[in-house]
Amino acid sequence: MATSIWRLRGKLAESPVEPPRAVVRHLESAWDALAEAGVQIQDHLNTPFDSGLALTVVAFQPTPGLSREQVVETVRPSVYLHDRVVQRGEVIVGTPAPSDQPTPGP
Repeated sequence: MATSIWRLRGKLAESPVEPPRAVVRHLESAWDALAEAGVQIQDHLNTPFDSGLALTVVAFQPTPGLSREQVVETVRPSVYLHDRVVQRGEVIVGTPAPSDQPTPGP
């Protein structure tokens, strides 16, 4: 349920059309109810990536403009219940594009 609410929240935020206020209100109410129950939903977008993070990498993708690895897309968020992992996040990690990497000197 937490992942579905996270996805819906993202879709509403990206929508070019203003969503109905009742839909937003119900969504935020569900989000708040999960938080009150001790559920935390963590999106990893734009987080610097380190291989020690408790994430499942579904793909590495060369991405222009990056100087280090970072999460460029969260496929599934990490979900915690009372600070314990109940769902490990799944992400796509951007890597510096080969043309962006410094060339070795003479």
